Amino acid sequence: MDQTTFQVRGMHCDTCEHRIEKALSRLEGVKRCHADHRRGEVRVVFDPARTPESAVRTCLEQAGYEIRGVVGTAGDVA
Repeated sequence: MDQTTFQVRGMHCDTCEHRIEKALSRLEGVKRCHADHRRGEVRVVFDPARTPESAVRTCLEQAGYEIRGVVGTAGDVA
């Protein structure tokens, strides 16, 4: 499992967080995710063999949010 934390623009409230978490949880390889509108970050733990990072990025963008960058990545997360 890999973990990536994205800086995301466009989250303004708890509803935005829920919308992002719901959309990401539908991706086959996503184990868990957490969106924080106050920090403007989305942390995603996923299996890159089943869901590449590009699919996570696409999902965030299709949900209507802009990815501003990546604040952290880690491999082999349990």
